[in-house]
Amino acid sequence: MNTPSQETKAAILAKSQQILKDQIADIQKQLSDLQESSEVEEKSSAGDKYETHQEMLNQNRTLLQKQLSSSKMMLNQINAVPVKPMQIVDEGALIKVPMGWIWVSTPMGKVSFDGIDYQLVSKDSPLITSLWGLKEGESGEFRGNKITIEKIL
Repeated sequence: MNTPSQETKAAILAKSQQILKDQIADIQKQLSDLQESSEVEEKSSAGDKYETHQEMLNQNRTLLQKQLSSSKMMLNQINAVPVKPMQIVDEGALIKVPMGWIWVSTPMGKVSFDGIDYQLVSKDSPLITSLWGLKEGESGEFRGNKITIEKIL
């Protein structure tokens, strides 16, 4: 296992961007497949079965469009995150706390790189809010626990 460095942020950014681009492409394909299914069903069905099928397709389409919108928003957010050395907990900081590595970027969840798991969280997450503006070695309180910042990149 390598020790995370400044270059690690750029690598996590690239991996996260690719994950989000793949999600977007997959959702767009699902929407396209749904549209094709809808067109085939229109030609071959009538009555209650047709209306039930159309309603299910509409519900699936709405869900996929929400997921697509969310993925695009996260991609825009992550593209705007600064990838530069940080001295305090701020947007773009990669921080080491007792529970692991956290990158203050977008609420994407876990991304693994080079054998290490990184949690990608937004600057508005409760944990980051409690650590905001702190430096290495300083502590904040989160849900009654003292959280010390071990490292900031």
